[in-house]
Amino acid sequence: MGINYGGKTDVGLKRENNQDFFLIKEFDDDFILMIVCDGMGGANGGREASTLAAQTFADYVENNIRREKRGEYLSVLENALQEANSIVCRKAKESRELNGMGTTLVCALFDTDTYYCLWVGDSRIYAIGSNSLVQLLHDHSYVQTLIDNGSISPEEAKVHPNRNIITKAVGSENTISADVCRTDSDNIKGILLCSDGLCGYVDENEIAKVCLHESDTQKCCDLLVDMANSEGGIDNITVVVHKKH
Repeated sequence: MGINYGGKTDVGLKRENNQDFFLIKEFDDDFILMIVCDGMGGANGGREASTLAAQTFADYVENNIRREKRGEYLSVLENALQEANSIVCRKAKESRELNGMGTTLVCALFDTDTYYCLWVGDSRIYAIGSNSLVQLLHDHSYVQTLIDNGSISPEEAKVHPNRNIITKAVGSENTISADVCRTDSDNIKGILLCSDGLCGYVDENEIAKVCLHESDTQKCCDLLVDMANSEGGIDNITVVVHKKH
């Protein structure tokens, strides 16, 4: 497919458990699906939610993508999200230990010339351009709501005491909606998916430098994780990078 990709997850330097999970899956010789989830709800609940959501989502996409017309894949991603949300909600109700668990979920589906992206929570997807890194869509977070209504600036959001509060998560309610978009890959060099353990602590300009100049995608992921840890490794860190050769 003329594509190379890499991924890495790391517990960081402050947490005892890694509640992040990522998945990269190729299928039918035409598709690559990439998912990053950042779980919440305690050590067991967070890991269970992120793993279960990603795997359920991926299985649904693989089993149903061929039923949709080419170019109309966003509906498959939205239906996959509903399936993942239902499974996580059901699992949370079955166990007191898992009650209240949930997860962010960002995904990118690539089909030779287009990225189809879906987004829930404050994990992020960035388009890697020729000389810039551009965030796709908006965080589902408390501070993003404050930015949108003009209460605070993006700079103030970075240090806001409630910056970790998200307003939407897989498994938190019985129904869920997501933001979606599609991007023609002719206009970009690749794509970055990450949890907020990276984007919440490393300056976006520094992230951009690595993504723009490091052609080896796995090395790019390794460098980004190292950068987050050098900033204190406050949270779990997960990175997936996908580029055209």
